[in-house]
Amino acid sequence: MELKYIREFVSLAETGSYFETAERLFITTSSLSRHIKALEEELGMPLFDRTTRKVALNRHGRLFLPYAKQFVKIDDECAMAFDEEAMYSKGAIGIGSIPMMKAYGISEILRQYRQNNKNVIININEADSTPLAEMLRKSEIDFAFLRNRHISVEEFETIPISEDHLVAVLPKSHPLAGEKTITISRLEGEALLLISKNSFMYRLCTDLCRSAGFQAKVVFTSQRAENLVELITQGTGIGLLMSKPVAPILPDNLTIVDIEPRVTTTVFLAYLKDRKFNTACKRFLELVKATPFQG
Repeated sequence: MELKYIREFVSLAETGSYFETAERLFITTSSLSRHIKALEEELGMPLFDRTTRKVALNRHGRLFLPYAKQFVKIDDECAMAFDEEAMYSKGAIGIGSIPMMKAYGISEILRQYRQNNKNVIININEADSTPLAEMLRKSEIDFAFLRNRHISVEEFETIPISEDHLVAVLPKSHPLAGEKTITISRLEGEALLLISKNSFMYRLCTDLCRSAGFQAKVVFTSQRAENLVELITQGTGIGLLMSKPVAPILPDNLTIVDIEPRVTTTVFLAYLKDRKFNTACKRFLELVKATPFQG
């Protein structure tokens, strides 16, 4: 049974006109007529009642129509699946991430995806959470790994990846180094080293100090935790950083002390709600969903 003829039958059933259907399908009315007759002969029964101007489905046509529509629907879905697969084989995926990807398992997720999807181009943008959220809104990237305080549940779907907490990083010779925890108020007047201005971490730390009743004395900022650690080693001041990125790079002469009250953040994979994804993106999403959460 010619699928092309079935499509023409469905269209003719909708219009009730050979002329209108032929124009819609860019074929001649004589070709359309031949195809419908061939379909009727194969089925062994007429499908339309014909007049000089119009055609209308008879009871056989009405019986056949839902099945014909199913044939067309399945063919369309099959064609779409093959088109998606063809796009995937030469596709690209846009991913944004906060810095310090290794500490939160993001680098490993990207490594696994690249290993199993060698034909996909992965475009990675590293930035702070605020610009990444805006890039998602504008569909400039497909996914973003960012911190929870920039997530709107109305806008984004989210998958938690890792949790972390704020710590003070200071020389072992510092008077506060032997404390079990340090309340934020005890940092009043201390020289502080923070992640760059306009970043999530900078706002988090300065807001904490402000809520404790004092203005943070920020003496240095950097995008990289490694730079801050080096300066803390030299006795420049106390760093306020997240535990996971800083713990693996801590030299012997520095120590980490928890901040009281405990401040935690969660790193999520975020993407726009109702976003339509190609196969490359769907496979990335499947990988992230299967990745264990790092508490």
